[in-house]
Amino acid sequence: MNEENNSDTGQQNYQVHVSPDLDYSYRDVANIFVGAGDVVFEFGNMHRSMPGNITIGNRIVLTMANAIDLQQKLGQVLQEAQKQMQEQFKQQQQQQNQQQAK
Repeated sequence: MNEENNSDTGQQNYQVHVSPDLDYSYRDVANIFVGAGDVVFEFGNMHRSMPGNITIGNRIVLTMANAIDLQQKLGQVLQEAQKQMQEQFKQQQQQQNQQQAK
């Protein structure tokens, strides 16, 4: 994965390596706390055997600048994903209409 940043803003280009044995963690709950200069993300899971209880499994602390960058990138990729989903839906609708016309 290559991460490209705009050199006009003083940011650098980085090459990112993701380990093939990276663990994926699925979480039910996300909490966000904004403090003086940093943002804390907590992710956890609801207990299936103890309703009403949650265990926090990950806590990630970002600087305010990195949190804002994350917000912008997340917004961008979510917009792109939404456009792709809309295109796929349109294609499915067109295929269904063509099949019904036959």
